[in-house]
Amino acid sequence: MHPEDEKEFEAKILADETVLLVDGPRWKTEFPEGVRTLSKITGTYCIVWSTSDIDQLKARYIEQCDDWYCESEHATIQFLRSELGDSVITEGRIAISTVYDHSDFSEPQAKQVDARFKMLRRYIKKEYCNSIVQWCNPTLPIAPASLKRSANPSKPDPQIWVGPYALEWMRKNDCRRIKQHKSAVVEGALTNAC
Repeated sequence: MHPEDEKEFEAKILADETVLLVDGPRWKTEFPEGVRTLSKITGTYCIVWSTSDIDQLKARYIEQCDDWYCESEHATIQFLRSELGDSVITEGRIAISTVYDHSDFSEPQAKQVDARFKMLRRYIKKEYCNSIVQWCNPTLPIAPASLKRSANPSKPDPQIWVGPYALEWMRKNDCRRIKQHKSAVVEGALTNAC
């Protein structure tokens, strides 16, 4: 997500007053600090947690690194934030790993997490565009798919959803790309039809 897309997404997430954001799955204390603004999340891994789903996140201590690691990810939404550079924006994503038979997490609680995730997914599908990015490995020749290789570039990817500000940013310069991470070789470019 472009930072401007992220601001709108943040507003959607925080429309629910019970939702808190947590900076990553590792903390220096047993209980994480929950905040109500992405500006206080320093990393790219953000946990979306509602106190109406689970009162407190549980963590286990890891002595080797002197950190606490989240043990309640089944009760949260994972939000991996994009990073924006001069010519590259990295993929972000949202994900869940809801567990319906967890000992301290009831089925109604799990359904609440699922519903929150589905609401965010619907928002993305309504406001963002997909099938407008195709992947290319610039170190390989441009060629159609064959028995031993995929097409380079690929067909437009229906799994990549591009926000309106990210789309505008990419359209302003043909050299701008999407990558899974900053150092990736394979890159996504807008299709000619976009």
